[in-house]
Amino acid sequence: MYYKLIAIVLLSLALAGCREERGPAQAGSAAQTVPSQTIAGFRLVETVLGRKVWAMVAEEANSYSDRQQVDLVKLQIDFYTQAGDSINATLTADRGQINTASRDMEARDKVVIINRDSIVLTTDYIRWQNATRKLSTESAVRLERGSDWLTGEGLEASPDLKEIELKRNVRGQKDLLNSERWR
Repeated sequence: MYYKLIAIVLLSLALAGCREERGPAQAGSAAQTVPSQTIAGFRLVETVLGRKVWAMVAEEANSYSDRQQVDLVKLQIDFYTQAGDSINATLTADRGQINTASRDMEARDKVVIINRDSIVLTTDYIRWQNATRKLSTESAVRLERGSDWLTGEGLEASPDLKEIELKRNVRGQKDLLNSERWR
């Protein structure tokens, strides 16, 4: 019985060693997580009829061509006016992602958007839908301007923060909603 147990243990170790020799199959699955291209100092500009819609820069971009995805590190997105001649708002985040086919984007970790009127939006996650030109999140958000503030959960907004819909649990200073005060 004792010898049978030793034989089973040795056989198990031998089989485990054989599995390790099949490294290429494991390496193939690991290769799927390796970017097809890494770019330092990444820049991308979206235009419509020659007018800038937004411009993005990131410290680093990791492209995955099989998924049409680029993962971004330390990104900044400038959203332009309809004429494309000046910046309406700027988004910064620690990490993000862009779909290279649709140009939809996600930003996460320390997301901050500041518009021309000095309204500051902070959240941990926000999504840009390029087709509708809207920002959205289901996360907690905070809007500030001077000493006025507003918090809530879930948001849909224009990139210049002129049109904002907070969805749930809205609290704060009502004056922040008064656009006449901003002029």
